[in-house]
Amino acid sequence: MSRVNITVPDEVIIRAKAAGLNVSRVATSALLEELDRRSKIDALDANLAELERELGPISVEEGAAAAAWVDGVVSGSDARTASRRRSA
Repeated sequence: MSRVNITVPDEVIIRAKAAGLNVSRVATSALLEELDRRSKIDALDANLAELERELGPISVEEGAAAAAWVDGVVSGSDARTASRRRSA
């Protein structure tokens, strides 16, 4: 195991200790989640680059439609996402 120093606001440490959290365990978990998230982004970027090489770049309209879809998913207003949430 490696030992590292991290800087955390006093208020956060006070609350974490009061909640009985193991700060090292929580920090390790957060780091693993971030590494996994970045790995998924890298894989998606590689996949999108491959699609662009095979099919060419997307049009402005397709880009706008994709951005609108993402905004809907992030805000929770996408009909397909909302439907899946209701049925779960």
